Amino acid sequence: MLYDNAIDEELAQMEKDSEVSEKVLEVSQIQVPLRQLMRDCITIDISATTQQAIDLLIEHHIGAASVVEGSTLKGIFGERDVLRKIMNKDVADLDNIPVTQFMKADPQTASPDDMLDTAILYMAKGGFRHIPIVDEQNNPIGMVSIRDVISYLVDYFPQEVLTLPPNPVRGALKAREGA
Repeated sequence: MLYDNAIDEELAQMEKDSEVSEKVLEVSQIQVPLRQLMRDCITIDISATTQQAIDLLIEHHIGAASVVEGSTLKGIFGERDVLRKIMNKDVADLDNIPVTQFMKADPQTASPDDMLDTAILYMAKGGFRHIPIVDEQNNPIGMVSIRDVISYLVDYFPQEVLTLPPNPVRGALKAREGA
């Protein structure tokens, strides 16, 4: 059959590609300072409402924002807070509930000079996906998310992570049969 041949060809090509080079991530490649991975930090004032915080996440297409008092980090508010603490709960009007009620106070932070492996360890042990990057005065200056970590790793393993077979069968299987 046409599909059987296509699948066999894909598997053979994938096997051939994997034999070409077995890449190994060197320790030095995860010893990169977080300043190289961090994105701009989106902040919201501690006096904001929960609805304002949710609107900020949506507006900026982000998973978490730093909650600040003045310029000092006081907490982090993220999509998990919405899902775990608000959704399907009997919560009053979010325009009248302060963000402090649902934020994570005093979150784990890192400095811009901390290394990627440190961030990975924090995320793995803490079970969170965002780490605010702060300066010496605990002022947020950036954010590193699991998305940033994965994007960085994909740069080292694009073939293994982003590979589509050279002749994708997925599209062929969706094709109409017959004439």
